[in-house]
Amino acid sequence: MYYDFIQKYKKNIAVSAAVLLVFIILISLWTFVDRAGKTAVVVSVVPRDSEVLIGSDKKGNGTHYLKPGTYTVEVKKDGFQTQKRTIIVSDNKDQNVVAVSLGPNSPEAKKWAEDNSDEYKKNEEFGAIEADVNGKYFSSLHPITKQLPFVDPYFTISYIANPDMTITLRIDTPSPRYRYYAIAKLRSLGYDPADFAIQFKDFRNPLESP
Repeated sequence: MYYDFIQKYKKNIAVSAAVLLVFIILISLWTFVDRAGKTAVVVSVVPRDSEVLIGSDKKGNGTHYLKPGTYTVEVKKDGFQTQKRTIIVSDNKDQNVVAVSLGPNSPEAKKWAEDNSDEYKKNEEFGAIEADVNGKYFSSLHPITKQLPFVDPYFTISYIANPDMTITLRIDTPSPRYRYYAIAKLRSLGYDPADFAIQFKDFRNPLESP
């Protein structure tokens, strides 16, 4: 029975199979071209139907492919607190994860949040992954942070982490003499002070008018 059916329609079957194969090849080719030079970014938001904007592009929960770079992510939904922050997409990260949980504002949203507390708990796992990955990436960008704070009896060298993942070194000492020693300490650690933005606590430029 099946043999007769195949024999009767083998031409149609062959044409259909060829069309399907071409379609699969085209889809694979389009996917390859579309993802070329891009990095996978896992987006996890609660509520899941929140509007997600990465730059000016609308996204949603799931995996998206973005070119490495800095992006503004905005997540919003009626009745919930909008969140907006900056992310860095990089091939040098183990994985790129964006986890956002919106807090409720309206009574309806608060009721939804109570009924869906498991969704928030699940998203905490993605948040932990994001924090861990970003922490490792931050350390790889700024190896000096592994040696700070450095505390000397006369000065302290610490750092401030900026929102764009840059750092500002902070030197605490009231003495110009020990500011010099702090700079010398940076050099002894193997770093060029000129490579950093440095903030001197309680420093006052003597050339400035009071």
